[in-house]
Amino acid sequence: MDPHPNPNAGSSSTSNPVMGSSPASNPGVGSFDPSRYSLRVQMGTKREVEPVFGCRIIPTARLINPNAITEVPPEHKFNFKWCSVHPDKVATLVCVECVKLKLPAKGSYHCTAVCYRDKWQNHRKLHLSAKVASPNNQPADKDEIYSWPQYNDGLRCALQELDHWVEMCSSMSYTPTEEDLGSRLMLVTTAVDSNYQVLCPNNTIETVPVRYAQGQKPRCILECQQKSGDSHIRSKLQAHSSGGVKISVLSYNVLADIYAHDGQYSELPAKWSLTWEYRQQNLLDEIIEYDADILCLQEVLSTHLEKFFTPELEKLGYSGIYKKKSGDIYTSYGHCMDGCAIFYRRDAFKEIVKYERAFDSSILRVIGELQPIVREGKDAAFQRLKQHESDSSLRRVLEAFEALQPQERDEAFQRLKKPNVALVVILEKLESEGTCEGIQPRICVANTHIYSDPWFPDVKLFQVVDLITGLDKIAEMKIPMLVCGDFNSVPLSAPHQFITTRKLGKLPDYDPYRISQHLKPDHSLPLKSAYASFYNSDGVEEKQCRKFCSESGEPMFTHSTKRFQGTLDYIFYTEDSLILDGVLELLDHDELGAGIPSPSWSSDHIALMVRFILNPTVLQQGSCAVLPKDLW
Repeated sequence: MDPHPNPNAGSSSTSNPVMGSSPASNPGVGSFDPSRYSLRVQMGTKREVEPVFGCRIIPTARLINPNAITEVPPEHKFNFKWCSVHPDKVATLVCVECVKLKLPAKGSYHCTAVCYRDKWQNHRKLHLSAKVASPNNQPADKDEIYSWPQYNDGLRCALQELDHWVEMCSSMSYTPTEEDLGSRLMLVTTAVDSNYQVLCPNNTIETVPVRYAQGQKPRCILECQQKSGDSHIRSKLQAHSSGGVKISVLSYNVLADIYAHDGQYSELPAKWSLTWEYRQQNLLDEIIEYDADILCLQEVLSTHLEKFFTPELEKLGYSGIYKKKSGDIYTSYGHCMDGCAIFYRRDAFKEIVKYERAFDSSILRVIGELQPIVREGKDAAFQRLKQHESDSSLRRVLEAFEALQPQERDEAFQRLKKPNVALVVILEKLESEGTCEGIQPRICVANTHIYSDPWFPDVKLFQVVDLITGLDKIAEMKIPMLVCGDFNSVPLSAPHQFITTRKLGKLPDYDPYRISQHLKPDHSLPLKSAYASFYNSDGVEEKQCRKFCSESGEPMFTHSTKRFQGTLDYIFYTEDSLILDGVLELLDHDELGAGIPSPSWSSDHIALMVRFILNPTVLQQGSCAVLPKDLW
């Protein structure tokens, strides 16, 4: 079995649908006028692509008539051919020993005899390894090679003359290998019809030399030391010191590709690092490095979930659920939209129940109720509102809308009707050494992405209150709870304070339709911010304290761009059922440079990760509770 499988093996062509064909068949010109059509090819999802070792390049091709853009071209397919060449020079020689040993072509090509000689000490190791692995390899036909004179160092070898780029593969996509480092790549695309006849001139794209990806600074877990005065917490830790149930959760806004365009990040010097082909591998490597039990990801594009995140994370032992925002848009990937995903280790947890929330759903229900309210008048309206005692969230919104003038109601509806979502799942720990006295503990995990526009603070608060109102139904069940996400709200803002203080105190500075006055004023969940709790614990080193805001205890930033730098992401936890054990180290300004995304960090947010210990005193209560059918 080959220990290093070729990542670039595959079909040579694609079409609508994909049709197979070899570019080596040299299709001839058919009955179509080749000058009529034009072949437009983009090497990746962005115009600028700098090939990076290990990052797959997926080209996009389109056949059009430049003089009639709306014209539908004939049925066709695309043939692709990837080639490589030494930087600034065309390969002219091939090592005969490599030919005899049947080694891959890429490592055997050289630009000049001098280049070959300079690389001989490392190159000869390929020969030795191949001879050891396959000592009976048959040499190539002598007629295929030419003899060359002895070099000064005593090396005598034969080289074959070449006059073209080295063809690497004929698959649609290509993943640069270590052997490609320093070499330029070339993609040749051909459009042919169903009879393999050429429809237009070939399209050829050349790249800059392949390079290594820029590495990330390792981020370690900072152990949490509880304050000496917290005797009840210390006793819990002591009681759970021998093999307790530990859970780690990661929250990360991965920056959907539909938002990662050049105009949004014009200050980024390395535009190539915005390409999804580069970022997807960088993000995956980072997520793998953190090795969390539960992953809460925001801005996951639906097509990327299906084609990348799910298959890649399943290979690593994760299972997942997903909730997409409403309102698909058309992109180079087809119709798609971003959403929230939760992945969990399937050898550690099983899914008990999941809940989904589209924050505009209650607004849509309000519209259905408003018309009869308007017709029946005020007295009848309040009678109808009483019918919604079981749905306090809807009832309160109805009360807010009832107080508005008809024109204001439509404006308020449009203001609150945003496509943001939340995803909630209750997981049960599988039997393992981590269980407590035979009890299989459960944990509730919520993941959300709140509306981002800073001019809509009332909408942010409305969505957060709606989320917490639903989660409040789980409070009496004593199930440990994690609430993660990109809340798009700074520390000590109204949404942040509502979560951490359990009451609606500070109201938004701008609330044109006074919706905030009608929201549920409190909740019963004992939620605390994990990073703020760490900052307020004992033993935090000074260099780590500088990465926190002393007023709020939250990180100095979790989002960093030229336009805004501050904290928008949080991991909240129920302090009566989860014991904070450690947090992932934060980054400082110097480590990010001009901002993110960057070649090192592939999102405009940084990842947060927290490790907890389940409080053994509440495990039995949460595991036996009857779960609600719905939260909203």
